[in-house]
Amino acid sequence: MTVGPAPPAMRRCPRCGHLTRADRMIKGYGRDCAAQLGLIGRTVDTGHVGPDLLDLLTEEPEDACDGGDRPADRP
Repeated sequence: MTVGPAPPAMRRCPRCGHLTRADRMIKGYGRDCAAQLGLIGRTVDTGHVGPDLLDLLTEEPEDACDGGDRPADRP
């Protein structure tokens, strides 16, 4: 009878307290917390609800600029 590999060691993330595999921790934090702290270059879905910033922008009118409305172009 063969015995499988030992289960990986588990440690608690100091930020959120979730158990995380020790071999997958980044600088002592779980992967999601490390991403939220900016320790790694990936983003975490934070469960955003509601309008985005781009939804709040008003639609711009058609650009018919002749340059006269720019302060730097005035005589």
